[in-house]
Amino acid sequence: MDKETFKKEIGFKIKVERMRKKISQEKLAEMADCSLSYIGFVERGEMSLSLYNFLKISKALELNVNEFLSF
Repeated sequence: MDKETFKKEIGFKIKVERMRKKISQEKLAEMADCSLSYIGFVERGEMSLSLYNFLKISKALELNVNEFLSF
């Protein structure tokens, strides 16, 4: 899997989980202490996540990181 595909898949999974939990991008940004624009970039696969931000977003969405990263 190339980097662009990986970013898009991770972003899509984050978006699906956020929507499943009925959380807005604004609310997720607040919960994860990230900017709204950053959340949008990540969900569209336009920006790579740092491990630190990935963990903050995962915690905000109450994700099991191991399950989430299985492809």
